[in-house]
Amino acid sequence: LRTINPLSFDQRHRIQTTIDFRYGDGKDYNGPMLFGKPILQRTGVNVVGILGSGTPYSASSRVINEGAGIGQHRLEGSVNGSRLPWQFTTDLQMDRDVPVTFGKKGEDKAKSTNLNVYLLVTNVFNTRNVTGVWRATGSPDDDGYLAAPDYQQEIALQTDSRSYQELYALKVANPFNLGAPRTIRLGVRFDF
Repeated sequence: LRTINPLSFDQRHRIQTTIDFRYGDGKDYNGPMLFGKPILQRTGVNVVGILGSGTPYSASSRVINEGAGIGQHRLEGSVNGSRLPWQFTTDLQMDRDVPVTFGKKGEDKAKSTNLNVYLLVTNVFNTRNVTGVWRATGSPDDDGYLAAPDYQQEIALQTDSRSYQELYALKVANPFNLGAPRTIRLGVRFDF
């Protein structure tokens, strides 16, 4: 018999919304004025929102010592039969074009370009997006080893069991199981 299983990058739903708003310059400017000056001339805002369903993973019915890589998983359900939670992120970019002229304005060799100053904020709402989990628990930061009854005697036999538990918890709290937190970047681009 053949069984069709989803691949690890299979994402069934992905909705992306992009909103871009810009003010022109000169006669095309219709924004707010301050003391007769167009304060938002050549300025824009871009917002991108992405909502997506979780990708699949293979769940395990056996808790193993993931921190040491000891043990063998026992498949629960089917290959890639479980799904990560939905993910949502919003990115925001505000930018402004500043015209720059090289050379003297009256000369034929004078060249103009744009200097674009921008502020980019990724993951604006600082949502906690789960990108990977431990197979036995479905949790991004707990593999279930410390709470499993099968391993309590093994944990108690450690030189300092409390220290062992704290260090083990740090080991399995994998930062790559979560998406990037909010980041803020300030930058400059030249257009040629």
